[in-house]
Amino acid sequence: MPVLKWRWIVVAVVVVTVITAGLLWLFLAWTGHPDAPVRIDAVKTAFGVGAGAGGVFALWLATRRQRTIELQLIETTRIAGVTERDLEERRVTELYTKAVEQLGSDKAPVRLGGLYAMERLGQDNPKQRQTIVNVLCAYLRMPFKGPEEGLRGSGAVGANRATEEEDAVSYDPAELQVRLAAQELLKTHLGHDNPAFWPDMSIDLQHATLIDFRLSGCTIVVADFSRARFVGAVHIRGTTFARKAGFYGTDFTGLANFDQSVFEEGAFFSRAHFRGVARFARVRSAGGMRFHHTRFDAEAVFERGKHADPLDFSEVEGNPTGLPISDNIEAEPGH
Repeated sequence: MPVLKWRWIVVAVVVVTVITAGLLWLFLAWTGHPDAPVRIDAVKTAFGVGAGAGGVFALWLATRRQRTIELQLIETTRIAGVTERDLEERRVTELYTKAVEQLGSDKAPVRLGGLYAMERLGQDNPKQRQTIVNVLCAYLRMPFKGPEEGLRGSGAVGANRATEEEDAVSYDPAELQVRLAAQELLKTHLGHDNPAFWPDMSIDLQHATLIDFRLSGCTIVVADFSRARFVGAVHIRGTTFARKAGFYGTDFTGLANFDQSVFEEGAFFSRAHFRGVARFARVRSAGGMRFHHTRFDAEAVFERGKHADPLDFSEVEGNPTGLPISDNIEAEPGH
């Protein structure tokens, strides 16, 4: 609403005055009785009409002034809100940039600090969570020569003791700790029963080297582990994949446990290599589960699974035991 200028207020006052004077003249001119009482009544009537017109104008002016004040307050609030959002976005950008710079440090403690700074940023800013997950995945996709065996379990402990000197020079233990922390952060925020759960997240870990990977009890929209290398046991048990999961050409060096997981659009494990036991017990899928040209070096467990489509084991390589036959695969109703 435009601001009312003073000259228009003066014009309005003049108009009211002219109207009052005109009415007074008319009343006096039209009155056929020159006696004083009649003239007094005419004057009262004229001034009454003028006062009424002035009151209406004053009321309109007060209303307009109040509306102007309200609009100014609304505009001030809007500008303050925009300024606050700009400041918040700038703060988030600065924190994000600093965390990324820390991840690029050549010192492992600084990189760890960058990981946890980024996690705090995502915890406080839900809109940034997918970006932060993407950064964590990108870090894990970076080339890394890790240990040849997992670090958990009695067998792994014995192997590590036997090859301690060799491992000390074959990979960077400090960098390994940073990567294990990144893996743990993913598990924490993708776990659907965790208070810190971040819903609707997708992960891209193609070509990543993952050590003793744990992702059990999680819910993920899109997950791609194609050509990743899992060193040590892998536990992705009771996890829900909302879209088709990708494990094309993935190398599993130890136990691969997918028990009770749900693949809502299926998954492809084509050309994957299971060097240890592969467990898919009580797995459910609503799409195709493809194991085309997949190699099983040990037992494969597929008991009590429920699948909308038959599992595809065409041209399976190796000599696995426990591959499913028609009796131990339960098809979903209607298929």
